[in-house]
Amino acid sequence: MSRDSKTARRFPRETIQMGDKRVPAAKIECNKCQSVAYHTDTGLNDDVYFKRKGWTVGNGPAADVCGACAGRKPKPDLKVVPMEAAAVKDKPREMTRDERLIIMDKIRDVHDGDRYGSGWSDKKVADDLGVPRAWVEDIRENVLQFAGGHSADMEEYLAMIAPVKTELANMINSARVQLQRLEEMAGKELASITTLGRKVEKEMSR
Repeated sequence: MSRDSKTARRFPRETIQMGDKRVPAAKIECNKCQSVAYHTDTGLNDDVYFKRKGWTVGNGPAADVCGACAGRKPKPDLKVVPMEAAAVKDKPREMTRDERLIIMDKIRDVHDGDRYGSGWSDKKVADDLGVPRAWVEDIRENVLQFAGGHSADMEEYLAMIAPVKTELANMINSARVQLQRLEEMAGKELASITTLGRKVEKEMSR
């Protein structure tokens, strides 16, 4: 929701589903591809939020263009560091309030219950926003308080073994089919032997 209604542009609002709740959100639509994006209340002006997501925000809907159509990707906020600060190499940059709100909003967008949705992890969120992974971990664990963060190493391992799991499943299925065929053949042979045995018994009893 816009904090400065006198200077910020107003966007149409809709109610959207977020997790198990329905919340109001500002809506922007690309005038070229008709893709849409939403902004729930993160503490930022709607136009500032959409610009940080890569949108070209005009004075009205006819000038709004998404990042894909504009041929650019969202860029993280860059902070100018004075020359004298270069001497302090080991001191990490502190997270700003806006960065904290953006990270919280992103985690809410991609989480599913008490864990990340498929394909998402602390590392991917950090890479997507261009922020340190430690910030994402801190907010997920201490602010949003859900412990479902996927290990990036585990994600890589699962992706690596996925083809092996598929091949094993195919081998098991093939073996099951072959076993079924052998059982059918054995059943037919047994029936044939049984029939032959009865004929021999008849001949011998004459």
